[in-house]
Amino acid sequence: MRAARLLPLLAVVLVTASGCGFLDALAHPEASQPEPAVATATPAPAPAPPPVIVDGDLRTSAGATGTPPGNLVVTLGEPRTGLEPPAPNTEDCHFDPPALQYLPVEFASTVPGLAAHLQVSTGPGTPGDIGDVGIFVESNGGEQVYCADSPPLPTRDKFFNQGGARVITAWVVLQRAVTAATPAGRPEVFPTLQLRISDLRELSGPDSVVRRLVPGALRVGAVCADDPRAICVRLG
Repeated sequence: MRAARLLPLLAVVLVTASGCGFLDALAHPEASQPEPAVATATPAPAPAPPPVIVDGDLRTSAGATGTPPGNLVVTLGEPRTGLEPPAPNTEDCHFDPPALQYLPVEFASTVPGLAAHLQVSTGPGTPGDIGDVGIFVESNGGEQVYCADSPPLPTRDKFFNQGGARVITAWVVLQRAVTAATPAGRPEVFPTLQLRISDLRELSGPDSVVRRLVPGALRVGAVCADDPRAICVRLG
């Protein structure tokens, strides 16, 4: 009889104990909910590398063998609209900044004291409603005064990397790119323009030529059809 009375009591204890978790879940419903998934941020895509329009060796003479004096890499930046090119001494150009668009062109070389002449010209696909096309270079010793005979804008300039800068920047300018019909400018015009890089030299001073240079093996770009000592490429 004593064992019979203990069985109901044991059942009550077991039911009570097994119900603790149920009662706790009722008291704290949030604790029983599954953990929300942690959102992971999608990494931003890496920016595209700047377009390379020239990549090649510079040699002391055409067909020269042995280790070249250095190389030249020319890349294009992003077109900028509604701004004057950040070149000095352009007051006489009388820019209309809201109408301008310019393309940065960067020259990097391992040749110390690299100097060159630059020229920009239009091509058969260049539209006739963009006004003047000009070129301005940051490395001109601060003595170059632009647009003394303006109009038109200058289509020739030169640089001498006498300060050992990592890159030298030139700005190719479209005078009338931004209009009511083309508020974003005319970036499609730049690939119709040709850049000519000539008179390549290594200088130790403004008038001290260490050696004259010519294009060697070009991995990107090409020599000019009328002068194998110069490089001619499209700006895009």
